[in-house]
Amino acid sequence: MSSQKIETVCLLGSPRRGGNSDALAQRFVQQAKSFGAAPQTFSLSELNYNGCKNLFHCKDGAEHCGQVDDLTQVLNTISTAQVLVLATPVYFTSVSGPLKLAIDRFFSFFVPDYPTAQQKSRLTSARHLVFLQTQGEAENRYAGLMDSFSASFTALGFDHHHLVRACGVRQPGDIAQDSSVFQDCDALAEQLYGDP
Repeated sequence: MSSQKIETVCLLGSPRRGGNSDALAQRFVQQAKSFGAAPQTFSLSELNYNGCKNLFHCKDGAEHCGQVDDLTQVLNTISTAQVLVLATPVYFTSVSGPLKLAIDRFFSFFVPDYPTAQQKSRLTSARHLVFLQTQGEAENRYAGLMDSFSASFTALGFDHHHLVRACGVRQPGDIAQDSSVFQDCDALAEQLYGDP
């Protein structure tokens, strides 16, 4: 599959623009573009939306979230994406608030009988989840953050999970001191978009 046909969506989860997770996402997106891909990036902090309100519109006759807001287009775009990039700083031991609200809306991708259904997702399988995580603390903390979401994303059809993590980066620009994390982004982009 050529990289031009690999639909990619990148969600920037940090409330602070230009921070370390944004820089990491920018590097990955730039590398993806260098291989001919055309990722779509959404800065969640600039959108007006809510988390899941448990309306069950998506489970009671409709195949999409019942809320209509700035996240509606994002969810529609994700529904056809083969690569989903989530970029987040660690906030209070988890992903940022804006990203968690968006992830909660991914509930709309599950079929109505998802607890017992063999095919739980409305999405196709064999998709890639790219998790870009930045944190102020050392690497022995929050190593399992992506894993805490793995089962749900696998059930949604994101069978392949990739983690790039920058540790000890607290102030904007700190990530520039760690060239290895950008090299990890480069290698992952080549793996996903480079010639087979």
